[in-house]
Amino acid sequence: MLRKIAMVSVAICSVAALHGCNSSTSDARSVELDSAYYTDMYAWNETKGLRDSFLGRGINMGNFLESPNYEGEWNGDLIIQADDFKNISESGFASVRVPVRWSAHTRDHDPHTIDEVFLARVQQVVDQAIQEGLRVIINTHHFDELFYDGERTAFHTERLISFWNQLSQRFPLSEYSEQHLVFEFLNEPHENIGINQWNNIVDRLTTALWINNAETQNNALGQRKVMIGTADWGGPSALPELKLPSIATADNTIITVHFYQPFEFTHQGAEWVDGAEDWIGTRWLGTPSEQQVLFDYLNAISQWNAPSNRQFEINIGEFGVYSQFSKAEDQRAWTAFIAREAEKRGFSWHYWEYSSGFGAYDPYAEEWRAPLIEGLIPRDNSL
Repeated sequence: MLRKIAMVSVAICSVAALHGCNSSTSDARSVELDSAYYTDMYAWNETKGLRDSFLGRGINMGNFLESPNYEGEWNGDLIIQADDFKNISESGFASVRVPVRWSAHTRDHDPHTIDEVFLARVQQVVDQAIQEGLRVIINTHHFDELFYDGERTAFHTERLISFWNQLSQRFPLSEYSEQHLVFEFLNEPHENIGINQWNNIVDRLTTALWINNAETQNNALGQRKVMIGTADWGGPSALPELKLPSIATADNTIITVHFYQPFEFTHQGAEWVDGAEDWIGTRWLGTPSEQQVLFDYLNAISQWNAPSNRQFEINIGEFGVYSQFSKAEDQRAWTAFIAREAEKRGFSWHYWEYSSGFGAYDPYAEEWRAPLIEGLIPRDNSL
């Protein structure tokens, strides 16, 4: 793949991060996780999980289109290439989640209208992924003004609805079928968008999509599927407070939660998290007690979804481990555990992310990082 790299030092640092160097731990304990987790325990390999879920196994195209100013800003000037989707599809993934910061790309003096050049670029990315046989999710990511501009929450809420009205026109079912493209309204609502505010926004957005934009999104050609997360940063603990409108059903709605527990392990040394340097050296060995903590979260999700009036597809929309300081064997074990336990429950999943600080793929060596791809796409049981 031909990629633009602005600075050699950026490339070197990124490779170091991707390979988990600089680990300061001398902990010599071994991972205890059963090796069966590195095999296709639930027979997802043949169909990439599409027999058991709508989205199957997936990966996030993180740190590209949701960066603050331009696509390569957070990735050393790397941008998404069409070959990336070929690589993803051929490696065993069924879908991609594309985070997008629409709020940073609006017309001058018109913050409700998405810039045409940026919109065309997102459309190009969607087209490239679909051409490789991948199902695609686009979302609204890092809408910080909505979360933190407390005096103008109503104004930014109207912007969010306006964005999805425009996307409804840009991606009609006649060109982007419900089998190819999913809309995720908002990533990780938090701060000003608490539980009640989020429930209200979900009601307004589903009305906007399926009723006000029925001509393009809910008609004889089908109905656009949406993905809806939870308040309080998208975690599973907020699921009981999610109130869905009656028009949201198991046929048209996927429920997504993000999964980074234990946070001190998955985010050890992360520069953007206060105190994370104190967590460097945290291990995850797959001990029974460590597994039980995660079982409790996963089982609670299944229990929430069990009533007959729910039965939604559950999607683990983000899960991953920051690579710079975590041990490779721990990363492999935790990743395989979450992926296989999701598959056991019929949950689709999207690893965070493709090729940056949590990345499963090394864009400079042009190869998958073995500990992560082995955890995500396991070997066949017969091998």
